[in-house]
Amino acid sequence: MLSHDERIGVARSAVDYLTGRSGEEWTRPVPNCPGWTVYNAAVHVGRGSVIWHRTLECAPGDPTARDVALAAGEGLPSGVEPAELARWAHAALDAMSVDEARSCFHHHAAGGAGTLGMWAWHAASEFGVHRIDVEQALGHELSMTDEQAADAVSYVCGFVLPAMSRVTGENPGVVEIELQIDRPQRLRLGDGPSGDVTVTGRPVEVLLALWGRPHSGVDLDGDTAVWDRWRQLPGIALQFGAWD
Repeated sequence: MLSHDERIGVARSAVDYLTGRSGEEWTRPVPNCPGWTVYNAAVHVGRGSVIWHRTLECAPGDPTARDVALAAGEGLPSGVEPAELARWAHAALDAMSVDEARSCFHHHAAGGAGTLGMWAWHAASEFGVHRIDVEQALGHELSMTDEQAADAVSYVCGFVLPAMSRVTGENPGVVEIELQIDRPQRLRLGDGPSGDVTVTGRPVEVLLALWGRPHSGVDLDGDTAVWDRWRQLPGIALQFGAWD
């Protein structure tokens, strides 16, 4: 597992990569996110950071937190320069980095009760996936390490997908995940006495699979429909458009 500071560092590096593209790279399509260009991916991270920044200022259990945060994003201009997008994202990361134990609202926590540490974990995971999206779109070598990918998979399984399960009322079943790294790591997705399907693969490929991205080398043993239902939840629970 990464430390709080390491997660902030992963997120900052992803921001700098995404907002640091140049020339015709901005207009290149991102196949992992249909309808997006590289610029749209950078805008998603920048505008999303403004929403997150406003959210983490809200107290746990604040019933207005989601609406207040989304309103902050809706008021932003379009056609923002990459340097400004980077400033928005780094400002949110600055706010997350001060005290990892500080309580705040978190949209992937039960009842909204989270911490700045959870937000840093969220940022490292989501920004890291969008960095992969753009790296693949531009034909760049993937930069995410096995340790970083395993940390992101742990976050998705521990918070993101369970939250989406609660929101949608879906209960896909139980997935046992074994990440193939030097010291294999086992994770569980869903509640139940035993796993319906076992998933084995390298951390980055499992991470891509969990987010519905193209992947390879992920082996399934058991009821594959359970795995598919979990992977479909992000598209059912929440999707952002291609902000410009």
